[in-house]
Amino acid sequence: MSDGGTNHSGWGYPTGAPNSSSYNTNLGNVGKYHSAQIVATTVTSSGAGYSAFIIGASADSATTKIFTAGGATIAGTEFGTDILYEIGVDKVQSTGGNIYIFKSR
Repeated sequence: MSDGGTNHSGWGYPTGAPNSSSYNTNLGNVGKYHSAQIVATTVTSSGAGYSAFIIGASADSATTKIFTAGGATIAGTEFGTDILYEIGVDKVQSTGGNIYIFKSR
């Protein structure tokens, strides 16, 4: 069926075993965001360097605060839950639920 030049066990795997390296090692970060942190109820956390966030259920209250990288402070009531907002975050303060913050490349 073949003239001997095309049958192989896999690209780059001469023994047929998959490479044990991670996708990040081989390809670099494959997603837009590479790190995440969950900020739980009644916790203030530095989010310096984070570029997006999601307000979780019960965190959309007036006492929840998002401190943006540009210096603004926005109440949790200004955001819907379970929506990714691509706004640079300096600090977050959750008082009623989880806030998820993400770092990008």
